[in-house]
Amino acid sequence: MSKQKDKDKFGKEYFNSECGYASSILKGRKPIQNRFWMRYIGKYKKNGRLLDIGCGKGFFLQYAEKSYETYGVDISTYGIEQATGRLNDTKLYVGNAEQLDFEDGYFDVVTCFDVLEHLDEPQVCIGECNRVLVHDGLIVASIPNIESLGQRWKKEQWFGYRDQTHVSLLSNEEWNLLLRKNGFRILDIFYDGLWDSPYFKKVPIFLQHLPFKLFFTLLFPLLGILGIKLSSRWGENLIVVADKLSLTI
Repeated sequence: MSKQKDKDKFGKEYFNSECGYASSILKGRKPIQNRFWMRYIGKYKKNGRLLDIGCGKGFFLQYAEKSYETYGVDISTYGIEQATGRLNDTKLYVGNAEQLDFEDGYFDVVTCFDVLEHLDEPQVCIGECNRVLVHDGLIVASIPNIESLGQRWKKEQWFGYRDQTHVSLLSNEEWNLLLRKNGFRILDIFYDGLWDSPYFKKVPIFLQHLPFKLFFTLLFPLLGILGIKLSSRWGENLIVVADKLSLTI
């Protein structure tokens, strides 16, 4: 698929669709999660340069630019336009996650939230992340978790399958192996809860959003602060934290 067609897929219509921000209670804004990630990333890297791949409308970067020299890249021109009006100091680029236009060892942190599943060759992006990171640089990536209860309950209606732009849905072990093969050491693994309501056909949707979507949206970061982790069955996304080794293994 051409890069132009890729850009066309992620325009305003996509961001405002059920697969984009429309299904989110906060329309893509995740203040508690973003504060949690700033606190968490700060344990490893208190400052330096941070690149957010697939930055979309820039909600995460609003928090990151307070502590880091921030950069954002997204294949969507619409997303970058929206982020530009939201951010103060972040340098933003329309670009391809599989060919990052930055020099080797330029960043201390790379975040890659909800991106790898959209790529035909996610291992290429992971390799690029390794290239642009300093030695011991940090990567945080979130990917749909095909081992979740949500996937088993909802089957083809699960969010990982509903979005037709999700072209790479791998097992958790396959994602971890891709990171290790591309020179990363796994530091931590998280699962973010069952937020993809509705799960039950005969229960009104609004009655399911409160115990699922809202509850887990609040619960995941709070548990993270307490150092408590959900099991793989209880997370729609796998979230992997890894650092760059000196040699590819």
